[in-house]
Amino acid sequence: MFCPECGSLSYPDSKGWIKCPDYKCGYEGPLSGTDGKGSEFTDPMTGETIDLSKTRATTDSKSLKHLTEVVEEEGPRGTLRVGDYICPKCDGNRTFVELRQTRSSDEPETKICTCETCGHRWREYQ
Repeated sequence: MFCPECGSLSYPDSKGWIKCPDYKCGYEGPLSGTDGKGSEFTDPMTGETIDLSKTRATTDSKSLKHLTEVVEEEGPRGTLRVGDYICPKCDGNRTFVELRQTRSSDEPETKICTCETCGHRWREYQ
């Protein structure tokens, strides 16, 4: 939620009151503000007015595992390029190309190529 007086990001307590983190503003009170209209938001697309003081954020997620879990995809990744690269193993011309930053940031990216025909993988450096 945002402070109804200055717009700083604030978090309501269990009663729905906020304490503005901006020391210059110093607002403490209900989310609706001193005039009672600070919690109203009008959607510019639909024109619908929403009272933010009555909204609640919830989530069904019980763990944060999905934020740290690395999922490896099976098969070739990247963009299929036809005729741009020739496979050194089977001379196929249909290649998946993926760019990765494998060296320091001031170096160019590495192209990781995978042949669609035989699955052979190789790298090209700039």
